[in-house]
Amino acid sequence: MQTNTTKQENPVASRLRPVVYLYAALNIAVVALLFSTVSPTLATAPAQEIAGLR
Repeated sequence: MQTNTTKQENPVASRLRPVVYLYAALNIAVVALLFSTVSPTLATAPAQEIAGLR
């Protein structure tokens, strides 16, 4: 075995790495936006009455 082997870096992978990081960050931002629009409160009485009329 050779101890002084040089590792060849894949040029395509090095160019795509920032794109993948940007895509992951965008997905995380979209998930955070979607979770921020969800209300964890329970339905109130008027909302239940309206739902019952339908």
